Amino acid sequence: MRIHCPNCGAKLDLDEKQFANQSPSQVRCWMCTCAVELDMVPTGPGPPTIAVSSPHDRSKGSRLGGTLNPETTSLSLPQGTTIKISVLTGSSQGIECQLSRPLVTIGRLGGGADIEIDDPEISRLHCAVEVRRDAILLHDLRSMNGTYIDNSRVFAARLEEKSKFRIGSSLLQVSILSATEGRRI
Repeated sequence: MRIHCPNCGAKLDLDEKQFANQSPSQVRCWMCTCAVELDMVPTGPGPPTIAVSSPHDRSKGSRLGGTLNPETTSLSLPQGTTIKISVLTGSSQGIECQLSRPLVTIGRLGGGADIEIDDPEISRLHCAVEVRRDAILLHDLRSMNGTYIDNSRVFAARLEEKSKFRIGSSLLQVSILSATEGRRI
């Protein structure tokens, strides 16, 4: 059975044999780790991510600072691995930032984000990159112009080696390097 997480849009493939003796009411999403109520989620094919089309309530700030969720306090970067975000196109082309923390924000120059990009189409705090165990997750922070992978606007998505995403008019790429061997993973 295939369902989609209503929080991040990730595809969840469930083995029906696994639930032969019991009928669980919820499972954990592999990408955002939220609890997914099985009776509330439609089954069948769907998009790999959620397209954001509704207007946002901008009265609340989207800064990640301050009090963090209990889940984020236990995050850590993988040992022996370097994760880097590079700006491939746009006015800040050539900037490369090595992640020093497992949760970093990306935003417009002067906006207070961890990684700042000189692009007027980017929100002050546009998106966040989170390293969670063996996954690298991209989260849009309710930005005005959206975060895109290929041509799809995403709320949350899993990034792989060489994944590219666009914010504003800038194209960014994730690189994963082995620190001990000095080569790409």
